[in-house]
Amino acid sequence: MTVRVSDDPVSGVKDFVDKCLSLVTGLGITARRALGPTKTLRYPDEKITLSPRWRGALHLRGIIGRDDIAIIGSEPPAYNGLIDRLYRDEELPPCVGNCPANVDARGQNYFLGDDKPIEAYELVRERNIMPGVLGRICHHPCETACRRNAYDEALAIRPLHRVAYERYQERRPENMEPLPKTQGKDVAIIGSGPSGLAAALDLMRLGYGVHMFEKDDKPGGALYTGVPSYRLPREVLHGEIDDLVKLGLDLRCNIEIGRDIPIDHLVGEYDAVLIAAGLQQSRILPLPGTDAKGVVGALEFLRDGNLRQDTGVKGKRVLVIGGGNVAVDCSRVALRTGAAEVSQACLEAEHEMPCHRWEIEEALDEGVTALCSLGPKEVLSENGHVTGMRMQSCLAVFDAQGRFSPQFAEEYTDVPADVIVFAIGQAPELAHLIAGSDLMLTERGLLPVDGALLTTQMPHVFACGEVVTGPGSCIASIASGHEVATSIHRFLQGENLASDRVYRPVPIYEKHAPATLDGIESNRRRAVMPFAKPEERATDWRQVELGYTALEGLHEAQRCLRCQSGACVGCTFCARTCPDYAIQVDRIDDPGGRCVTRYDLDLSKCCFCGLCAEQCPTDALRHTGQYELSFYTRDVVVFDRDQMLRPANGTRATGADTARTIPCGVPAGDNPVGSPGWQCDPATRSEDEAR
Repeated sequence: MTVRVSDDPVSGVKDFVDKCLSLVTGLGITARRALGPTKTLRYPDEKITLSPRWRGALHLRGIIGRDDIAIIGSEPPAYNGLIDRLYRDEELPPCVGNCPANVDARGQNYFLGDDKPIEAYELVRERNIMPGVLGRICHHPCETACRRNAYDEALAIRPLHRVAYERYQERRPENMEPLPKTQGKDVAIIGSGPSGLAAALDLMRLGYGVHMFEKDDKPGGALYTGVPSYRLPREVLHGEIDDLVKLGLDLRCNIEIGRDIPIDHLVGEYDAVLIAAGLQQSRILPLPGTDAKGVVGALEFLRDGNLRQDTGVKGKRVLVIGGGNVAVDCSRVALRTGAAEVSQACLEAEHEMPCHRWEIEEALDEGVTALCSLGPKEVLSENGHVTGMRMQSCLAVFDAQGRFSPQFAEEYTDVPADVIVFAIGQAPELAHLIAGSDLMLTERGLLPVDGALLTTQMPHVFACGEVVTGPGSCIASIASGHEVATSIHRFLQGENLASDRVYRPVPIYEKHAPATLDGIESNRRRAVMPFAKPEERATDWRQVELGYTALEGLHEAQRCLRCQSGACVGCTFCARTCPDYAIQVDRIDDPGGRCVTRYDLDLSKCCFCGLCAEQCPTDALRHTGQYELSFYTRDVVVFDRDQMLRPANGTRATGADTARTIPCGVPAGDNPVGSPGWQCDPATRSEDEAR
């Protein structure tokens, strides 16, 4: 029998000699190590350094009922640095990291779960600025990153913003004190959309006077003119803006900068000027026939629908061109203003539509017809009036490199229509706004801006929001407002705008496949959002989402895992994961008295696999280097809740060398530990003191 250590056959004298030399080299290395000094450790005087991954006896870093959940908050200029540090230290929950404005959703849920809606609302408002508004319209990237996705269903973070707002309205303070003006400087903001409002709140918190100019009769920008009231009631929008006014915002409506007041006047009167004018005009494709009567842009269409509830489509056939969220809003507004038939055509296939999935589903429920994989070719008209649109079959929207490059087939379809709404994008309209100033526009009509610092060609003038980023989400515009507020603050303080600055971090988290819901208990499932009936809501402007009750909101907030908090919340996922059934966990969810009443680890069953610690969402359950596990009596084999909270230093985990402590947070006399005479106390005490 021939045995080879390589798959390559020996061929020739040179190959044979090379293999012999390799063997001699290996023997030489072995000999040198054998003749070297010994590596024997004198135990216990000398101990080998164990890897942090060594699976010693488990312990808990913290636990609810004794340890508070950290709230994420700081002054606006330092917020990015705080988020960056938490992310690097692996203490930033995914929901916070995945939010463009880094709203502390974990803190919100902590307060709501303890029945503290005022604290929850005010915490969210620091970064979200309008929780009641975003609680209805945000596309909630926080929920996409929620770790409960890997276990059952994501937490309803966006609807909980709405719960915080509604419960805040029930208990809100009667008088809101204006934020003090301590800086002696004033900032002018052009536009009252979400980005401008976010910058205004940050600047007011820093002590500046803020004066906002809005060309419409009411504030809100695109939230007022573009978002339909069936998604965002106007009393909610204007109520939250009124609160910002009470905090000190000087809001002036019906003033259009560039026409009523030259922008140079603002530059001369104020210490800094911020352009947050948003996007004011719709893009319309340069196709044959677009000059026919009945062709309209999306922004104009939505404005008429929102302000007058009349778009001139009553009894007519409406065709909306576009597959985004604005296009879906146009389709649903057309239904509510009396259209006899509404179709929505887009280049993308059904599964590729850029709109949010839940929005197109709601539109289809209401009666909108989706025409996918079709591109507009020509507007058909007769006597100057629209009669339809010639559509061409689209084979692919993007090329092999992912670039927008539609490929069409030689197939055409004529879609009859009386009104055609183009919802394919928006653009700024700034020529009149900057007239007479030193500001210049690009060939495309855009304002050149430093994308990181949000400065313009004039040192006193800044810009933010969609006028800088292009069409996007409301929460992304708010994030832009926070960034520009930091730039303005540095400018007014005479600091370098870029020196030692921490820009908004973009955390990256592991992605997991959605969990199967088969066999999931009902109390672990996400609260179901009630909707108005499609056949009823499509004919008026009532809210589509009816909202959670206070009790549903309380229970939903208590589903939050308090990720990366370092405190065990009794989620029981460690016990569910353990293959040896070595862990038992119980908790109480009473508002204001939430605590883990039992956490038992049976070391006689534990195989030290570490699966429980790897999946712990709060990072509270950790391994230790306590590897001396000799026991003299069986009663210390099971570590109870207090033993699990022992210090992690040292090597012994037998219960004989560590004082047993009682976590606090439960009223004395409830005896949650299970040992006679033990009571919780606000201070940590030893076993002998507690008896």
